[in-house]
Amino acid sequence: MSKNRSRSFFEGAFILVLSNVIVKVIGALFNIPIVNMIGGDGNGIFTVAYYVYTAMFVISTAGLPVAVSKMVAEANALGKYGEVRRIFRVAVITFSIVGLAFTAVMMLGARWFVEIIGNSRAYYAVLAIAPAIFFVAIVSAFRGYFQGLSNMVPTAISQLIEAGGKLVFGLGLTYLLIRRGYPLEIVVAGSIGGVTLGTVFSALYIVLARVRGGSGLPEGAIETGEVSPYSDIARRLIKIAVPITIGSSVLSVTNLIDTAVVLNRLQDAGQTEVQANYTYGCYSMAVKMFNMPQALIVALAVSIIPAVAAAIVKRDHEKAASTIMAALRFTGIMALPCAAGLAVLSHPILSLLYYRRPEEVDMAAPLLVIIAPAVLLVALVSVGNAMLQAMGRVKVPMKTILIGGVVKLTTNYILVGTQGIEIYGAPIGTTLCYGTIALLDLIIIAREVRGVSVVRCFFKPFLASALMGVFTYFCYGPVRGMLGAKLGVVVTVGLSAVVYLIALIVLRALPREEVLMLPKGQKIAKLLRL
Repeated sequence: MSKNRSRSFFEGAFILVLSNVIVKVIGALFNIPIVNMIGGDGNGIFTVAYYVYTAMFVISTAGLPVAVSKMVAEANALGKYGEVRRIFRVAVITFSIVGLAFTAVMMLGARWFVEIIGNSRAYYAVLAIAPAIFFVAIVSAFRGYFQGLSNMVPTAISQLIEAGGKLVFGLGLTYLLIRRGYPLEIVVAGSIGGVTLGTVFSALYIVLARVRGGSGLPEGAIETGEVSPYSDIARRLIKIAVPITIGSSVLSVTNLIDTAVVLNRLQDAGQTEVQANYTYGCYSMAVKMFNMPQALIVALAVSIIPAVAAAIVKRDHEKAASTIMAALRFTGIMALPCAAGLAVLSHPILSLLYYRRPEEVDMAAPLLVIIAPAVLLVALVSVGNAMLQAMGRVKVPMKTILIGGVVKLTTNYILVGTQGIEIYGAPIGTTLCYGTIALLDLIIIAREVRGVSVVRCFFKPFLASALMGVFTYFCYGPVRGMLGAKLGVVVTVGLSAVVYLIALIVLRALPREEVLMLPKGQKIAKLLRL
């Protein structure tokens, strides 16, 4: 049974990783042409509206899917199937009410939000994305339920539908509005409206999946023990969700406040509102590249909650420690080469993608170099917070994120408002923020669970990534000379990936027992000669 749970975790992680890779590809197919069409100025408007949406969504529902997943996993592990069904009903009702309420708040407060942030032209974009909160809230209830049962397929498919809807409708509306000569702020509203339409279709799918596919519980599942009253389940759900929501909200609200700080401090340093918006839009190009690898890591974070929660409720601390170590190791294996590659090839990669915006690329590339190391730090925050929540330490992420948020806001206020530093202070603040949170999380995890060694998890992946980074640095110049800038980037990335994989194998950074837990693990281990 222990081995089956291990495979369940890794198979779930693999499904979400694969889904998130596709989602990120679709996201790139959306973001890259959008930025090429609307430029740095439009990207600034888009980013402001999206940060308002993210903050409102996180405040409204961030902790609820985690709470549902944890409660369902625990009840299912104990065979309390009636409780599982009741948790789901409470979750759907709660999510629907909260999502509707916060959609109304965002629409009614749209004008106030954009004026406080310092970008009045984002008003229509905020209105266009506000309804997405309601639909994502519904989707989140179903995702939490399915994830608690270690069934990641509905989550994966709903993510693909959401991303596909955003791509089709977002690009279509942007192109149509530009062709008809609408002002930039209306065009951006159409672009971000694609996000809303994507969430509508995602919600329709996951509701139908639950209706047509049944509860997902074992056939003939018989209730064992008493079922808690609805009021007790609601109280437990809120008790778990509120600290997680506060912790997640701290970071999202910090990002929103930080956006206002950066835009206003750039204006304090002498830029107009339009200039500050353009500068921030260029920085957002670097941030979008920096965020691309995170979907892989978030998949691990989501998948680990039921596995660790089930191990702890069974008092299987050895299993909890081994699962945490495996998740940390795979986090490093995936995040470290991404950080190295973005730092070394920042300008070539951005030039390849945003080929119609060379001026914006020149401004964004050095910002990407500064923020690239934070790829690992953000990944560690995602996975570390999930681990702490699964352990029942739901208040710890709230505190560590609050500390990191203070570091970020303080750093950005001082540096961005300083002439000569200005926008370069923003990536510095972000790196320091996530570095602080990750360090605190890892210290607490190592103290809570015996046998977890952070050094053992990251030393070999770090060494392999460093070797790959050196190879990439010296390889790109000659390859570019032979093949040209665009093809040279693609070939260099491919060669670097091969070098990284070889380095992992030579350094034995992939333990055979962990590879065997992956789907088709025997074949993968044989292929890699482990």
